[in-house]
Amino acid sequence: MEKEQMDILKKYNYDEKLFGNLRKKYLAGEFSDKNNILKAKIEPPEDAEFFNPKNDISQNEKLKNLGADTIKNGKLGVVIVNGGMATRFGGVVKGIVEVYDGKSFLQIKLEQIKKVNQKYNVSIPIYLMNSYATEEATLEHLKKNSWFGLENSIKCFSQFIAKRLNTDGSFVTPENESYYGPGHGDFIFAFSQSGYLADFINSGGEHIWYSNVDNLGATVDKLIFGYHIYKNSEMTVELAQKYPGDKGGAPAGVDGHLEIVEQFKFPADFNQDLISVFNTATYIFKAKALNKKFELPFYYVEKKIGDKKVIQFERLAGDLSLFLKTKYIVVNREERFFPIKTPQDLENSRAKLKKRFE
Repeated sequence: MEKEQMDILKKYNYDEKLFGNLRKKYLAGEFSDKNNILKAKIEPPEDAEFFNPKNDISQNEKLKNLGADTIKNGKLGVVIVNGGMATRFGGVVKGIVEVYDGKSFLQIKLEQIKKVNQKYNVSIPIYLMNSYATEEATLEHLKKNSWFGLENSIKCFSQFIAKRLNTDGSFVTPENESYYGPGHGDFIFAFSQSGYLADFINSGGEHIWYSNVDNLGATVDKLIFGYHIYKNSEMTVELAQKYPGDKGGAPAGVDGHLEIVEQFKFPADFNQDLISVFNTATYIFKAKALNKKFELPFYYVEKKIGDKKVIQFERLAGDLSLFLKTKYIVVNREERFFPIKTPQDLENSRAKLKKRFE
């Protein structure tokens, strides 16, 4: 292996032993898509297991005040997940794609936080999780734009790196085409290893708001935050109502425990339409609850690179709900969930996004 490739793997914390063991399991026929499927008893959740602020307005003012006070007291930090490449946008870094008026996803996310800072007279710490694929272009974008006035607030760290396999278990070549980020479940391990989680806690920080760079609806909201605090939740998951045909991760009872279940984990005979909500992948965490070791499971994932099928092993941030005391809140989909997966999605949403966020 060339020194340049070794340096990249080292810089982004490639765990040769961990992924070597996963590769051995795959080669032994012990790790395939069948292993992703839950063997447990799966039950659809009751609506009463979620809080819906629209249906129970009696506590909303109290929750808003609690959330606002906690923001004012400097207890909140934000993690923005920015590790993805926009393959359908020509393989550019998703966070720096223009949304409207020359503004990128990342710029709009950061401007949203600036508004909260100004409203509450605070300086919310911002932790940006990049990846080997996005770090360089993202830093260039930030520097070129003077960090959008938030240089002292933004700390960058990177998710880890792994190497794709061919279906015969050999590594994909050339070497640099084999690299990938092994899922957003990396967040907790990379955040801890960076030292920023400990720094945040030691400086008096108590809660982390986690969202993806391309979901512009996932803003800091005092009511949602207040609910998280009021319930003494270690993890609060934002759910949205499904529309017909929607697929994705969702809360479900797994042997009696309510947790986030990714779509591919459901058995084929389980009717996912029985669950009326889905996971938006926006979470609030109690920081101290994250400050421990987690054994997040890995999943077998097949991807197409050109016309070639490759194998990846990935972890999911939603699986933290297996280990943390988790609460669920149903949010307004039209206000808080704007998934932009294709250039057509962006074109269709551009006017709505501008109206919503300007």
